[in-house]
Amino acid sequence: MQRVGWLLFILSMVPWVNASEPPELEWCLDDHPYWHFYPDDGEPFGPTVDLMHTIAERAGIRLRFSANTPFSRCLRQMELGQTDLMTSLNFSDERARYMHFIPYDEAKPEVVYLLVETRDITSWQQLSEKRIAVVRDYVYTQELLRRLDKHPLQLVHAETLDDAFALLLLGEADAMIGPAQSSINVIQHNPRFHQRFKRASYEFDFRENRTVNLTLSKRSPHQKLLPKLQQVIADMVESGEVEQFRVDLTALDD
Repeated sequence: MQRVGWLLFILSMVPWVNASEPPELEWCLDDHPYWHFYPDDGEPFGPTVDLMHTIAERAGIRLRFSANTPFSRCLRQMELGQTDLMTSLNFSDERARYMHFIPYDEAKPEVVYLLVETRDITSWQQLSEKRIAVVRDYVYTQELLRRLDKHPLQLVHAETLDDAFALLLLGEADAMIGPAQSSINVIQHNPRFHQRFKRASYEFDFRENRTVNLTLSKRSPHQKLLPKLQQVIADMVESGEVEQFRVDLTALDD
């Protein structure tokens, strides 16, 4: 009897976790101005952060921010199951191998950028005569990739969008193909790039509808939450509520 008493006393001292507490998922992110700012001395903030908080609240989960983590490292951590969530991602078959994709917005087509002092580009033929900077890890539309297979361009690969613009600025590329919104973002946040670039007149005539997605790692221990996340986001898209979290940088384009 005495041993039972001691056992009950010891068990009473164990800090049991409240079974009703919501699961906690980590969102892997970096500093991506306008969408989500990640200051050195505080928590992230911005429209995407507000969106993620709203989704977390309605899905009944707690959201934990990762450290400020480079995009490519977040992808690797998602693949290894070392983090749970990423956002603002384009779909690719390779990424779908290790992530569930939940669409919440439309992705804008890529654009062509030039130095302001260079001659405009108005056709694919003119583009094919130039050295074109592209971003290695960016998921370009499949229509563009298929066209490149049939009509190759002289591609110069950069590790990041900033690097792609730097190649253009340094004369190591003649033009750059990049995401519309993020390209404006990079130009605005790098003083060296201010007033140095312009959009080419040539626009891709692609018809593929692409989405921007929230993703859940397929190695996350929270797989059972996928249907709930899908439903919450689908409801927000259907009601139009998700539109309030959009970022439109067109007015800031140099």
